[in-house]
Amino acid sequence: MPATIILTTACNRLDMELNILKEVSIKEIPSGSGITKLNGNYYAIGDDSPFLFTLNDDFKIINRIQLIETANTNKRISKPEKPDFETLELINDDEIIVFGSGSKSPERDLFLRVLLKDSMVVERYHLTEFYKNLKRLPLMQDSELNIEATAFHKNQIFLFNRKKNLIFQFDYSKLLQYLKGKTKFPIPRVCSFNLPKINNIESGFSGATILKSASKIIFTASVENTDNVYDDGEILGSFIGMIDLSNNTISNSFEFCEIPQCKSKLKIESVAIEKENSTGNASLILIADDDQGSSTLVKCSLIW
Repeated sequence: MPATIILTTACNRLDMELNILKEVSIKEIPSGSGITKLNGNYYAIGDDSPFLFTLNDDFKIINRIQLIETANTNKRISKPEKPDFETLELINDDEIIVFGSGSKSPERDLFLRVLLKDSMVVERYHLTEFYKNLKRLPLMQDSELNIEATAFHKNQIFLFNRKKNLIFQFDYSKLLQYLKGKTKFPIPRVCSFNLPKINNIESGFSGATILKSASKIIFTASVENTDNVYDDGEILGSFIGMIDLSNNTISNSFEFCEIPQCKSKLKIESVAIEKENSTGNASLILIADDDQGSSTLVKCSLIW
């Protein structure tokens, strides 16, 4: 199956600085994995929770929407059965999308569209065939599927695979037509990245969003001491980085810096833009999973 492939290796860690301003632990959101912001509120998910949580500007939960049916909505979904919701992104201010990681089939092969226009409506799509097509791509040979992040820019959707650090780029309209059974699998552009390491262990994509004013991808990458996409390992730290998207084409270089640790080592799972302050300065919200059933929200500033 042909695909356009770009091998991305150049990086620069000198021109970025992340400052942590505030950390808030939220026990009501288990295993935090995705966050976005819309109209003054935050929306968050956990990888073993059936809910989409709405939080106000003080990080207090004000609503929760059930995304999938489960036997007991008051408890975390067990690891073998969880949907592993790992990505959350806003589409055109009227739609939130969520992908299951695909790391275990069929339990984690789910795509959700939360439509926000009038009343909130949740559309559900099964991704088993879509993920099989991704696995057949040349750069996926000898790798594992684990979709950990999405970003959206000018009708292009970017899916970030953690193991082997690949980005799949699709036209979002064509992808939706395929998922609705109206067209053939759209061949993506595939980009491969070599990300920074801790203790000689390469970090893996964990979150992403778009810095609209600068046409850049902001991504997070975390390091765990584990040799597969299913099992958790010791948390070693996380990075934040930036990839240029001029002409809607992924750059062949990126900038990054390590995320400083405060109370503990953070496994950052997702990033949202709180405010684009000025050229070279943005306020961000990060969400971290402590692997113990709770989540941490981190307010920070990024300078580049």
